[in-house]
Amino acid sequence: MTGQTEKRLAGEITAFYALALPEFHMEAHTHDSCEIMYVTAGSCTVRCGGEQFRMKPNQFVFVGASTPHCLEIRPEEPCSILNLEFAFRDGEGALDLTELSGRSSDFKKFRRHMPPCFFGTDMRSLGYALKDLISQIQRTYKGEEYLLQLLMARAMAELAYSVTRGEESTGIAYLRKACGYIDRHVHESIRVPDLAAYAGVNKSYLQALFARIMGCSITEYVNRKRMEEAVFLLTNSSMKITDIAFAVGYNSRQHFAHTFEKYHGCGPMSYRRLHARQIAADTGREQCVVEEGGISRRNLRMD
Repeated sequence: MTGQTEKRLAGEITAFYALALPEFHMEAHTHDSCEIMYVTAGSCTVRCGGEQFRMKPNQFVFVGASTPHCLEIRPEEPCSILNLEFAFRDGEGALDLTELSGRSSDFKKFRRHMPPCFFGTDMRSLGYALKDLISQIQRTYKGEEYLLQLLMARAMAELAYSVTRGEESTGIAYLRKACGYIDRHVHESIRVPDLAAYAGVNKSYLQALFARIMGCSITEYVNRKRMEEAVFLLTNSSMKITDIAFAVGYNSRQHFAHTFEKYHGCGPMSYRRLHARQIAADTGREQCVVEEGGISRRNLRMD
């Protein structure tokens, strides 16, 4: 024990519902609370943070505080939804989440990097946790707040698990798509907005994925791939430095040389002198013919 008291974290439920809606049209709005919309049956469309999601059973959207969002349910596709609005408070509120914050690595990660909007699939038991919590809220009497606190902690643990694991799985898929594009177009000019559009995410999220998973920026990753090819050409070909620069995607020899020195500690010409493979290809006066029984030789020179 260090003698320091852990800061108290509490959850405050501000609104909730569990409804089967035949049709619904909500105007875009914001509020100070976070919100979970979870589909149990049917389908609906949610617009959140400038993106649109078509939600089906066992899918949910988490909406951060002050994030614009709206919900649409068409009459031909009715929808059943569990909805919970809540806020996190430091040192106040009846539902103490301090222990959850100290014990759950998923919840810690979720709290540190709470997304303004996240669409995902229930990765474990979020739907059951929300259903039990909403049922208990409706019938909680004085003296039973502890059970409500436990159910709130369970719901937050399931939310954090689904968000963090969902971000990892979908993030890797986006990353693979972006890296595949870079590999195929490394010789061309690659713009981050175009790359993000191809991967299907916004550029800020894609840049964050590269930093978190690859440990580098998008530009640095592109340069690494170009440097790999440049090294191969320098050591295995007689191409001029300028031709190599253009071949691997740089628009000038100077830019290529500056970048190469940054990665390898010397210029491309010096690298070639140190590492080029000297291969003498000479069969003398003969042509070698590969046959089933081995190699036969024929004299080609006419002296």
